[in-house]
Amino acid sequence: MTNGIQVYGTDWCGLTFGVREYLTNSRIPYDYYNIEQDEQARDFVLAMNDGRKRFPMIVVEERVLTSATLNELQKTLEESRHGV
Repeated sequence: MTNGIQVYGTDWCGLTFGVREYLTNSRIPYDYYNIEQDEQARDFVLAMNDGRKRFPMIVVEERVLTSATLNELQKTLEESRHGV
């Protein structure tokens, strides 16, 4: 993991696409993990969600967001920048 933000999801998921598009358009660097192609990423998502595949799952530094809205993501990013 090279960035403070990781996005876990699938290429076909519209919500995952929306999160990735938002981060890209905002010029916020992130790492993307496709849970259908990356076994470790899938296992991590399952471990963090009581054995369920919930995506997009977003990790901002050490905070885990599942099924977050863009507003929740924006708030978390702002808190992260300000050290809250």
